[in-house]
Amino acid sequence: MSVGTIATLATISMVFAGALFLSLGLFTLRQILQRLWLRFAGHTALATIVDFEVIERDSDDGGSIYTPIVDYTTRAGEQVRAAALRSPDTSFPGIGAKVRVVYRPGDPTWVTRTDWFGAVLSAMFLLPVYFTAGPFCLYFGIRMLTD
Repeated sequence: MSVGTIATLATISMVFAGALFLSLGLFTLRQILQRLWLRFAGHTALATIVDFEVIERDSDDGGSIYTPIVDYTTRAGEQVRAAALRSPDTSFPGIGAKVRVVYRPGDPTWVTRTDWFGAVLSAMFLLPVYFTAGPFCLYFGIRMLTD
């Protein structure tokens, strides 16, 4: 391979990396906005963990992921069983534990726990990285391709 070919491949990789960072940033922003909308427009309920699913992973991959299955009653009096948000939390509260959840008023089967810690961390640390690295890689990658 010639030096020019390697440089072109590196430049194209930079453009793809920029597009990937921007895509991740937009996805993360969408998730954060969705959680914020739920914070203000969602309905909360006290749920009971009745079962859970476990995705087994090595400790090198962050450990097992627990998805609690919860039963709760909506404001309209409807009994709902749904899977709450997945969590790599090793301190899983266990079957029978009571947890506070928030659900969409129009779709009570879409439920998540009411902790906002992950959304705050994403907004503080991930979004600046994605929205800085993405445009940087795209700009300089495209600039190097057109020179």
